[in-house]
Amino acid sequence: MGEREKNESFHKLLNAADLIREELLSASPEAETLPKIFWDKIKEMHGQGVRLMLEKKLCATDMNPRKGWLSIPKGKIHQKFLTEKEILDLDLKDMTVSLIELGPGKVVRHKLKLRKDYKRKDYFSYVLTKGWNAITHSDAGNGLEVGCLIQLWAFRVNGDLYFCLVNCGLPPATVENMATRE
Repeated sequence: MGEREKNESFHKLLNAADLIREELLSASPEAETLPKIFWDKIKEMHGQGVRLMLEKKLCATDMNPRKGWLSIPKGKIHQKFLTEKEILDLDLKDMTVSLIELGPGKVVRHKLKLRKDYKRKDYFSYVLTKGWNAITHSDAGNGLEVGCLIQLWAFRVNGDLYFCLVNCGLPPATVENMATRE
């Protein structure tokens, strides 16, 4: 590794210090069950801190174009994925995030909004909105439907929050096939 690469690596580590302090980055991410196509894409993007944050079956509300959101119930979140500042900021405004998912022939990136949806005064869910319908539309070619088991993985690229949506209902061979189709 040359001096330039060492300096770049050092600066990336400095920029990640806040995320490490808040336990959003770790030395050994638990990404063994993330399909290789996604893991490769995250590496290509220089993603860090990959963690499984949600596993759930899609309900009718998640797939309803009138609602246009994916509900992320607070009680179903496996691991912390937001910084303390982001948690506070979400009380005031939506947050722009990116999501990658498998479309026909490639990994597709979407821009979405993350916000808090208060069911009661003392309980909320996070929801992904503004662009969710493009992901659930039948033309998306990702096999998502009501009852489908999904995983939502969180990771960081240059400190920005990204999600990776995995349709667990697709056999691994189909996932690899979808990734190589033209």
